[in-house]
Amino acid sequence: MIPTEELKKVLNIAGESIVENADGTIRLVATECKECEQRVFPPTAVCPECMSENTKLIELSETGTLYSWSVVHAAPKNWTTPYIAGYVDMPEGVRIFAHMVGIDPAILSFDMPVSVCKVTMGQEPDGKPIESYSFSPIALGEN
Repeated sequence: MIPTEELKKVLNIAGESIVENADGTIRLVATECKECEQRVFPPTAVCPECMSENTKLIELSETGTLYSWSVVHAAPKNWTTPYIAGYVDMPEGVRIFAHMVGIDPAILSFDMPVSVCKVTMGQEPDGKPIESYSFSPIALGEN
């Protein structure tokens, strides 16, 4: 079993990749290279394109489009299954991998507009919720 803290670090669930607003909404944060303008999520100290350490943090848009997805039925202990593992393309040119929970896969479609949100992925052994970012479909007329 993967220790929960290690899992959080690998997924960058907490830390600089998420900004939570006072109203409970969240924004994802990426790195932008000041040399080549490459954008990367989750944030990194070194640009993978040009290896520059001259980077800055940028907040990403609230919405993106669903690129691809798969329904996952096996997961680490204490995670809620099934869930959807998907890729979302953001307007800033970043493709984000995300676990999407509480969504009927039958309603998903390629290039569907989605918005970032916070979800409970499962729970710690002590019952504390494991929270992360996710994406949910945008209803027509909502954007």
